[in-house]
Amino acid sequence: MGKNPVRTLNLFARDDALSKLAKMRTDLLRAARAKSKVTYGELMKKYHLSRGRALTQAIGQIDQQEYERGEPGFAAIIVRRDTGFPGGGYFCDDDLPQGPKRNNRSRTDPRLSPAEKDFVFMQQKRIWAHYTKRR
Repeated sequence: MGKNPVRTLNLFARDDALSKLAKMRTDLLRAARAKSKVTYGELMKKYHLSRGRALTQAIGQIDQQEYERGEPGFAAIIVRRDTGFPGGGYFCDDDLPQGPKRNNRSRTDPRLSPAEKDFVFMQQKRIWAHYTKRR
């Protein structure tokens, strides 16, 4: 993920990219402070994103900016409506510890192991605690 969302993020009109990402971050921050989750579908509908690369790039850009500020990001609270958990691609991130990390072949498998579910719960609690402390 690049540090320049305007250059690396082609899903919005160039003039609109930073504004859309800022609004999406505000929605994610609001959810984190309310200790709730947001579905991929909600983000796709509200921000007119397609499933796949457009959505994951937007989430990745926002989280990269969060990490650069020492924040935990939001990916673990963005979930599938049918399972209430992040999709399989969440577990393919290079920064994940080896235990819950998946190979890219299982990226689209929505089924989660007990260890993956535990990892998500732990990350969600960490996100909620962090962002509720920071008002």
